Amino acid sequence: MKLPISVYYITLNEEQRLPESLERVRGWVDEIVVVDSGSTDRTKEIAEAAGALVVHRDWEGFALQKSFAESLCRNEWVLNLDADEVLSHKLVESIKARFSTPVPSDIAGFSFRWVIRPPMPGHPFRHDKTHVLLRLYNKKRASFVSERHSIHDRPEPHTGRVEKLKGDVYHMTLISLEQLEKKYCKMSSDQALHLVARGRRISSVRLFSEFPLKFLRYYFLHRQVLNGWFGLSVAITAANRNFMRLAKAKEMQMLRDLGTGE
Repeated sequence: MKLPISVYYITLNEEQRLPESLERVRGWVDEIVVVDSGSTDRTKEIAEAAGALVVHRDWEGFALQKSFAESLCRNEWVLNLDADEVLSHKLVESIKARFSTPVPSDIAGFSFRWVIRPPMPGHPFRHDKTHVLLRLYNKKRASFVSERHSIHDRPEPHTGRVEKLKGDVYHMTLISLEQLEKKYCKMSSDQALHLVARGRRISSVRLFSEFPLKFLRYYFLHRQVLNGWFGLSVAITAANRNFMRLAKAKEMQMLRDLGTGE
């Protein structure tokens, strides 16, 4: 019996990771919605084969893409997933059990633990960072703060309470260093546009200190030091993403001030 829940994704060339995520939700959710921003691989075909509604929308940032995907869902209860996220069996059972009886009207949504996992068994990438995130929510009681180019992709409850469910959502953030570098390049561009749109000025002190501080954070606080050469590569790539968002924003501001920017 399908639950009155719509699952939605935003995608771009996710033929490698999307199938596993879809397989874990198909069959027990009422609807799957995929908003694609121009995939050139088999992403759309894979989604359609799983019974998803696939709609194209040019990229305008994580928040606006997800807000649009949410608006296409026919159910009040929606599950926000990325193509590289897979629900654990325990979490699926927790959701089914919770929706086996009517959900109280004072609940805005449900949170659960978000865990990063390596791309395959034996891979040198390890990450012990976890979060508890709101991903399953009622559209009438929670929503996105939709700003152009914003990477803030988490809904915020505006009425009611959030209840935590047992089980995890596994995040396979990394396929390869090349994929991670491309992903972070796109993210840094979006973040730079968002900073400029909000009028944030980037000081030289901030610019020069950003990379070393962020590298130390990822390498030691996030314990990438334990992952050998691969952890060093991840820490450098992640720190560079933070640096480039500021450098790109400062360049845009400079060009605008000189009268040559768009």
